[in-house]
Amino acid sequence: MKTKTFVWSVILIFLVSWSNISVSSAQTLKPQDILKQKYPNETIKLIKTADINLDKKNESFIITEIGNFYLINAKGYVVLIDTGFSSDGGHDEVNIQIFSVTNKEKHIAITASYLPSNTEMYVYRLQDGALKQVLKVKGDVDVQIDKQGRVHQLWKKFKSEGGWNIAEGIFTWNTTISKYKGTGNYILQ
Repeated sequence: MKTKTFVWSVILIFLVSWSNISVSSAQTLKPQDILKQKYPNETIKLIKTADINLDKKNESFIITEIGNFYLINAKGYVVLIDTGFSSDGGHDEVNIQIFSVTNKEKHIAITASYLPSNTEMYVYRLQDGALKQVLKVKGDVDVQIDKQGRVHQLWKKFKSEGGWNIAEGIFTWNTTISKYKGTGNYILQ
């Protein structure tokens, strides 16, 4: 009886230690390596890594050459979030920004520009382990994020007599309703 208990104990210890090794080695892999294992044909164009949910573990955000946008969470899982962020999708320049909207929450913005001056911004929020799009705006002059985490949409408001003035819409994260609220002269897509 003691022998059986000993054998099962050894087997249990082996299984527990083996599962810990595979988890710990997955956590030490770089995001580039994790993406390459899952999608060997993808080439990384941009990568940003930060702790956006304040759990003291980094998440990584990757845009590939073909325009795919991926999240790699702290456990090493790869999730395709969106597509079309490439020159084939009409975008000449793409950027990833991570910014604070409150002391306890950060958002991720993909800024995609195309000539001559149009800029689109897609803002995502990490919720329930997935990125959810919470704002999509376009500015034919620019779209920017200020130090307070507000999104500024700048666009041309054409005058009836010709020419144009810059119009500005400002989007602020509202924690009560978990949405961006627009003020000023804004246009939603």
